[in-house]
Amino acid sequence: MFTVDGVVYTLKFNTQKLKTIETVTKTSVMGEIVKNNGALPYGLLESLFSFALVEEKTNEVVPQKQATEMFEKVVQENGLMTTNAAIIEKFQKDMGFMFR
Repeated sequence: MFTVDGVVYTLKFNTQKLKTIETVTKTSVMGEIVKNNGALPYGLLESLFSFALVEEKTNEVVPQKQATEMFEKVVQENGLMTTNAAIIEKFQKDMGFMFR
């Protein structure tokens, strides 16, 4: 999904991570998706990315501080809207029940 320094990473969302993200950001992820037609605020994207990032090969969770630093690289390399779309797509895949 994302490659940083030659390592492939992906995002893995679940309800516990969603609760944590919403508590930290003090906002509803679904509310923001609907309100902004999928174009999420930068800070919310960073939180979604940093809380859900795992190394694809090992499935090892990336420490949040490291993931936050990696987010900037990913945005610079791929563009904000491309990164936004990838995060939303993975969120929909993992949390599909929320979109029914």
